[in-house]
Order: sequence, then structure tokens, then C-alpha cells
Amino acid sequence: MIARRARAIIAPKRGSTLTAQEQSRAGIFIGIAGGFFSGLTGVGGGAIMVPLLRRFLGMSQHLAHGTSLAIVIFVGSAGIISYGISGNIDWSLGLWLGIGGALGAYFGVVTMVKLAPRSLQLVFGLFLLTVATRMFLGV
Repeated sequence: MIARRARAIIAPKRGSTLTAQEQSRAGIFIGIAGGFFSGLTGVGGGAIMVPLLRRFLGMSQHLAHGTSLAIVIFVGSAGIISYGISGNIDWSLGLWLGIGGALGAYFGVVTMVKLAPRSLQLVFGLFLLTVATRMFLGV
């Protein structure tokens, strides 16, 4: 049971008919979309990338979340350079946020791997809906 669940988390959905070249193109498109909205909104590319990875590459919910987090270093580095050059980073607060964020990410992943794919999808959807509602209301 555990081995089957681990394979479901690690492996993308079966039946994907994309060639390696098509997968590369889709990956670049998804990366551009996620990076653009991350840089524009500061929300993070995962809000865009996870649904796109699921839709276009047929990834499992868990694999899409992990893949999205794996590219944060690249998106974050580009954002740090751009925002740093324009003087729009509070470096002292950023350090503390980074420490807290690393701890939060660890515990988030520990929780994520315990959730069934559908539960994770619902939690992610509710999170996005909550963020969207707060943004519209200006809260």
C-alpha cells in the first residue's frame, strides 16, 4: 500500500502522449507563465504552474506541487535580481521570512504527502479561492 502510494506521488499520470520535445515546449510555456505571474503579483508561480502542470503534462497533484517548488530557486533568483536592482527588497525582513518560510515549507511537505490527491487538490483550490476573494475585497 505504501509503495503504491509513493509511486502515485512520484510518477506522473499514465497515458501521456506527449513527446519529449512537446513536453519541453510545454515546460517552457508553463515556466514563463508561472514566472511572469510570480514576478508581477508576488504570489508565487505555483498558483499558475500547478494547474498547468496537471492540465498540460498530466502530472499527479503531488508531483505538480513538488515540481513547482523545485523551480522556486530559479524564479526566485530572477526576481531577487530584478527587485534588488530596483531597491524593492527589505533584506533584514527577508532573512527572517526565509527562515520561517523554510520551516513552513518542510512542515507543509510533511502534511502534503499524507493527503490523498483529491484532498490536496481541494485544499489547493480553497487556498486559491481564499486568496482571490481577499484580493478582490482588498483585505
